[in-house]
Amino acid sequence: MSNDEAAIRVGLAGATGAVGEQVLAALDGVPWRPTVLAYARAASTTPRVTYGDDDLPVDDLADLDAGSLDALIVALPREAARAVVDAAAAAGCPVVDLSGFRLEDLDTPIVLPSFDDRALTGEAPTDVVTVPGAAATLLASVLGPVSRAAPMARVEATVMLPASAWGHAAVGELSRQVVSLFNSQPPPRKVFPHGLAFDLLPGVGPVRASGWTEAELRATAEIARLTGLRVDVTLVGVPVFSGVSATLRFEPDAAMDPDTLGRVLSSAGVGLDGGGDGRTIPRPRRVEGHAEAQVTRIRPAAGGAVHLWAAQDNLAAAGASAVRAVEGLLRRREVLSRDVGSAEGV
Repeated sequence: MSNDEAAIRVGLAGATGAVGEQVLAALDGVPWRPTVLAYARAASTTPRVTYGDDDLPVDDLADLDAGSLDALIVALPREAARAVVDAAAAAGCPVVDLSGFRLEDLDTPIVLPSFDDRALTGEAPTDVVTVPGAAATLLASVLGPVSRAAPMARVEATVMLPASAWGHAAVGELSRQVVSLFNSQPPPRKVFPHGLAFDLLPGVGPVRASGWTEAELRATAEIARLTGLRVDVTLVGVPVFSGVSATLRFEPDAAMDPDTLGRVLSSAGVGLDGGGDGRTIPRPRRVEGHAEAQVTRIRPAAGGAVHLWAAQDNLAAAGASAVRAVEGLLRRREVLSRDVGSAEGV
């Protein structure tokens, strides 16, 4: 593996996907811009991807040699990611996994570098870290700083997931569904068997016996590991192309007025919109390109509860988090010098 920053080699498994595109864009923007080797599953029909001004060939995952890499970012579906992550870890290659399949493994740190990077700065070697999904990333970015300022008794959130949370194919299918329905034609329903255009999905993913979906339980578990909070998360699929948004209700143990809460969030890097008049309010289209969480409509309720609205570009956030995480692993292993500029702000 390389000790020359100009020759750092980062592999990207899932380079042709929606998150993979954002990872490439984030890597292109860092001062230590690495050489990227792009990989995708054999079923991918995209032979090349764009990396800044470079046009990269996409190789088959079967040809991935993790031992030749300084780090690997895995942006694959959970089942496809399993063998890739395990093989890379066995080869001694640091891995940043965005699939979440190791969530149940408490020895695998879950990291959100913009919120808490302790797992990246410790001395003990870590071969694999996992980055949370879109819902947990948004909620932890907001709730984490608030809970440090004032412990919470109860948190409820309804998170609205865009089509991009399901990947490129889902975005294309939503677009075709809209066109088909406008023309009174049968809409395609492969990614969304029950449709999504002009509708909502009140349950995202398989439903457990408890009534909660697997995706909701995953988000709850990720937030608990990141923040220590128990958050009841309801996920709703909405007919927008990108941008995750949420409405939150929480009860701080100590009273917290909107101005104080705003200062806490702002100091943690959360963007604030004080107007909330509809023109500048962070809604899905307006947060495009914003990796940081955006908050508005902070308002008190009975019993000391607080309500607010939050939104974030889910793809940009995933790309930025993955690159900050891989940067942390490279610094700790001294592949990347500690005085080299960071990925903050990508």
